[in-house]
Amino acid sequence: MSNRPLVSVLINNYNYGRFLPEAIDSALSQTYKNIEVVVVDDGSTDDSRGILASYGNRVVSVLKENGGQSSAFNVGFAQSRGEIICFLDSDDIFAAEKVETIVKVFEEHLEIGWCFDRVRKFDHTTGEQNVLVAKWDAGRVDFRRDMAAGAPPNMPTITSGISIRREVLARILPMPEFIRITSDGYIKLSALALAEGWRIADEVTLQRIHGSNLYTDRSSGKKQLMSKTGVLTGICLWERFPGLQRLGARLFSRNLGMCWMSGGFEPECMELTRAFWAKLPVRARTQVLLEAAYWSARDLVLG
Repeated sequence: MSNRPLVSVLINNYNYGRFLPEAIDSALSQTYKNIEVVVVDDGSTDDSRGILASYGNRVVSVLKENGGQSSAFNVGFAQSRGEIICFLDSDDIFAAEKVETIVKVFEEHLEIGWCFDRVRKFDHTTGEQNVLVAKWDAGRVDFRRDMAAGAPPNMPTITSGISIRREVLARILPMPEFIRITSDGYIKLSALALAEGWRIADEVTLQRIHGSNLYTDRSSGKKQLMSKTGVLTGICLWERFPGLQRLGARLFSRNLGMCWMSGGFEPECMELTRAFWAKLPVRARTQVLLEAAYWSARDLVLG
C-alpha cells in the first residue's frame, strides 16, 4: 500500500447537512484505501458541523467562516496531503470504485496532469438517472494549444468529476476568492491549459439533482448566474496566466454580452469588471466590446 499514491478526497460543504453523510460515506467506502477525506465546512448554519463531528478522526474537518466555494477549495487543498486530489461536492456521491479507477489511470499514464470522468445525474425525488453527457471520447487528450488560442473544448464534467495531480493543482490554487460559487470552471480550464489529461468512460460519479442546486438545471436566474461566473472566470484566467489572456478576454467578452441581456451585475461584480477593463490595452477593449455586442445580439435573437 505504501508505494501507491495517497489520494485526498476534498469535499466542500455549505448547508447540505441532509446530503453530507452520503457524500462522506461514499468517500470512506472506496475500494482504494490509501485515502484521506478532507471536509471543508464553509460556515454552515444547519446541522452540518454536528454531522462532521460524529465522524471523529475518520475525516479531516476544516471549519471556516462563509467565504464561498473558491475559498473552501483553497483551504481544503492547503490542508490536504495527497498526491492526487479528487473533488466531491457534498450533495454528490462517488461510486465505490471511483478512486481506484482514477489512481490506475494516473499510474499508467505518468505524463497526464488531470483526469475527468463521466457523470451520471440522478433526481433526488424520483430517482431517475441519466448521463450528463452522452458522447464522451475516452483516452488521453491535450488541449493546451487550443486553450492558448482562446478556443476551449467542451468538457461538461462537474466539480465531482475532477481529479488532478497535486503538482498541477498547486499551480492553480489558491485561486481568487471572488468566484464564490461554481468555481470549478476556473479549475477545469486552468488544468486543460497546464497539462495533458485523460477522460474516463466509466460513470463513477453520481450528481444529485435537487431543488437547492445552485447551478445545474437551475431555471430561475440561471443565465445571469452563468454569465456572471463566466465574466469572473475570464478575469481570473487573464490575470493569473499570461498565456491564457486571449482565452480570458474571450470568456469575459462573451459573458459580458450575456450579462447585458440578463439584468447586469451586482455592485461587487461591477467593481471587479471596471478594474479589469482599466487594465486592458485600448485595442483589446475594442475587440471586447465587439464580441460582447455580438453575444448580446445573439442572446437576444436566440433567447
